[in-house]
Amino acid sequence: MIRHRKLILIVLAFTALLAAAIPAFAIDTAVSGNIASGAQYDLWALDLIAGESVVATLVCDFDGVSRPLDPVLSVFFPGSDTSDTIFADAYNDDGFGSDDDPNGVDCDAFDSSRVFFTAPVAGTYIFRADGFGSSTGPYTLTIRTGSSNPLAGDGRINPHAHAPVVLYCDGTSTTFFSVTGTDLGSVENGGSASFAGVNVSPTADGRMELTAPMNGGKTYWFIWDGCPSGSSITYTIENGVPIQFASGTYGGGK
Repeated sequence: MIRHRKLILIVLAFTALLAAAIPAFAIDTAVSGNIASGAQYDLWALDLIAGESVVATLVCDFDGVSRPLDPVLSVFFPGSDTSDTIFADAYNDDGFGSDDDPNGVDCDAFDSSRVFFTAPVAGTYIFRADGFGSSTGPYTLTIRTGSSNPLAGDGRINPHAHAPVVLYCDGTSTTFFSVTGTDLGSVENGGSASFAGVNVSPTADGRMELTAPMNGGKTYWFIWDGCPSGSSITYTIENGVPIQFASGTYGGGK
């Protein structure tokens, strides 16, 4: 059975408020917008059911000439404050570009954004399309429901679309790969290593942490319990400020 729902856009720019209804859609939809100023962000509202899986992508519409939008995609829990309350696994910046995904869209020096999540409760979720800093430009937001995170199935312990390095457990060691599949080495629990701009070290509370550079001067920060299983928490550091976007559990190997 095909389900039809309505996607609603609320555009916020300075003190202006504009609401417009978008025609109903089935399982997949793609909508377009334009961030005309650094103060603007677009809010797209979508009703989801509990347990529904979502893959959403925000890409710049790059004409190859003008400086494109540096897309940032966030999703907000039903009834939350859309200025700062992002729920886990639903924030992404620089996670869908040609450097780490051949099917992505390269926004000149920037990457586009993609999030995977499963709706924990039924309700209206808000998808926020924004530009990093004061970047502006047109964009396309695509939302697919009913599918799961394709990165989780291969056993990686950090199944994030924007991760600049991929981690797997191998006994009590963590093995690291580049996004192109190059084996970068492994580290035992409690060990340290540095390679290709990636730094791995133990934390004061006995966990492990990894930092790796991202496009736009940002940093990927992943903290985990070590191997073979445990919990993790993930941040993107932007302008020196860590922003948590995911937490979860893991176990097993590649």
